[in-house]
Amino acid sequence: METRPWRGSSDDDCPLSDTLRLLGGKHTTTILHCLVDGDLHFLELGRALPNVSRKVLTAELRALIEGQIIVRTEEGDTLGRVRYGLSQRGRDLGEILGQLYDWAIDGGGYERAKRWSNCSASGQPEGKPTVA
Repeated sequence: METRPWRGSSDDDCPLSDTLRLLGGKHTTTILHCLVDGDLHFLELGRALPNVSRKVLTAELRALIEGQIIVRTEEGDTLGRVRYGLSQRGRDLGEILGQLYDWAIDGGGYERAKRWSNCSASGQPEGKPTVA
């Protein structure tokens, strides 16, 4: 695979810097991990991330929507429910994050990697995130 040269992270025009800033939210990667297995309603995301306030979750979801990483779909029911899911760009990013995960594990037995959990299950560690 051929790679393109990239500029230093201090450059304002660097797409890599922009991407890293987008992913730099405290809970962003956890939110993405929860959405890898499929769309979730806001309340389902909130339950999967009990230590994240609604305000912070909303702010991070808005940033990911603006970055075209996730999509927000209104259910159109009387409850006003919305679903969040990965866009195609988000699914592509999920594959890259999976490779980055492998790179981190292969580089030294990263112990904290055991903390990854399946958001749709009991919350017990179940290994590496996968992209559907």
